[in-house]
Amino acid sequence: MEEEFALVTTHNTKKTNVEEWIGDTGVTSHMKSNTNGMYGLEICKGIKINTANGSTSMVTHMGNYKGKVQCADGTENVIIMKNVKVVPGLVKNLFSLSTVM
Repeated sequence: MEEEFALVTTHNTKKTNVEEWIGDTGVTSHMKSNTNGMYGLEICKGIKINTANGSTSMVTHMGNYKGKVQCADGTENVIIMKNVKVVPGLVKNLFSLSTVM
């Protein structure tokens, strides 16, 4: 039996530029819907991913993402994710738990 995990986030009404990420054991790489906060971008052509609902989406860019994670005690830590795929149209950004484990 395969275990599935989810990253739980809360909405902070004081910050309007907060990006939410969902932890997912089923994705092979980190994915986000836009290039905000990314650097070292490369344009991708012809790279497709299969989504959970059976459809296919195109990856437009790949690069690194620099952001902040808010811990339970309220402190923030800077994180860098490498090889993040940009998939326009994603409803939520996906944090690949299998990549970091």
